[in-house]
Amino acid sequence: MDANTIGMIVAGVLFALPVAIVLGIVFIVWRKIKRFEKDSGLKLNADNFIEDLKRSNDVGKNPASLNGMDKIYLPKILEEYPQFRLASVIPQVETVIKAYLNSIESKDTAPLKKLTISPALIDRAERIIEDLDSRNMNVFYDNVVVHRTVISEYVHEHGMVIIRFQSAVGYLNFARDEEGKIVSGSDKKAEETVYVVSYARILDSELARQAGVTDVIGLNCPNCGAPLSSANVEKCLFCGTPFKNMTEDVFGWSFTDIKEKNNMTQKLY
Repeated sequence: MDANTIGMIVAGVLFALPVAIVLGIVFIVWRKIKRFEKDSGLKLNADNFIEDLKRSNDVGKNPASLNGMDKIYLPKILEEYPQFRLASVIPQVETVIKAYLNSIESKDTAPLKKLTISPALIDRAERIIEDLDSRNMNVFYDNVVVHRTVISEYVHEHGMVIIRFQSAVGYLNFARDEEGKIVSGSDKKAEETVYVVSYARILDSELARQAGVTDVIGLNCPNCGAPLSSANVEKCLFCGTPFKNMTEDVFGWSFTDIKEKNNMTQKLY
């Protein structure tokens, strides 16, 4: 190999190396953009790209710790409900959290009504929206990311069986008044917090009613709407509809509560 050939090869390498480095940087940035868009559900605007990228980095730093009790409670749940699948319920929990926060921000509970959520929880969101409207205010939950969800509790109470989940959530949470001024929270500093979600199923509707629980899905006959006494009934006493192999449909699971755990900061909601 002569000197000219070697010189051309060296020149080619020296030219290709910076190009490869630039392409590598572009690829890393592109992956960062796509990950941000996937986590936040937003599309980046070129005008505020740097700011949005910074926020995407902030959300997710030091996620809140969770009181995970899956190893203790999951065997008990499966013993009573062999059909229960944690892997399919966790995405539902996280969807409900995002939908609930989004309904308050958008002041529209219609999407909530498409999910398996108790009417009381929808009513709560509507009351919050009415209160915000009365004060000419808007609450925002931006860049919502649910990092992880675990089982935290499994109880039988008031004629119901309840599985409580904890989810580590990161977001930008703030409120604006009618002039657009931020009056609570921050649109720049991300927060990490924990939400507790209750997933419940009626076992005895009479006990549930005595405890004031009258709106959980599964209290009535799916055929005639008559009230049912317990999950052990074989047929409706009013219309005669048999419930054999229909227990899960008649007394189904629903999400009954969402709340932020141990909120130490002053928030509007």
